[in-house]
Amino acid sequence: MAFIAAHSEIHHALEQAERSVEATGQALLQGLPEQVQVAARELHDSAHALALALRGVDGGAGLAQAVRDRLVGVARDIAMQREALLRRSAMVERSLQSLVPQQGQASTYTGALGRYGGPAAAAGAFRRF
Repeated sequence: MAFIAAHSEIHHALEQAERSVEATGQALLQGLPEQVQVAARELHDSAHALALALRGVDGGAGLAQAVRDRLVGVARDIAMQREALLRRSAMVERSLQSLVPQQGQASTYTGALGRYGGPAAAAGAFRRF
């Protein structure tokens, strides 16, 4: 009886993970940050629930081949989404750098921040005892 309950829990957690992966993919395609954040949180929670449900399974030997194939599919889809997010992050970073380039000149007070005032101390701006 415990095996059937665990089997049902695994199927439920796997279905939820599959739905979360799909929702995250749709949110990424739409490109709305709020939806991506919500979908990613749901995906994280469903993946955690799936990991807890699989805790008692010994290396996948107790799972049917169809369940193992679905697990591999979920893991593959999550990896693909992660790679897509990394590519998008790099693209956004490049876009930001083209819009707001790095400043080539130093800030106004950079030279005066040396030890004991740097050039300001040499100019006699500070009292020496």
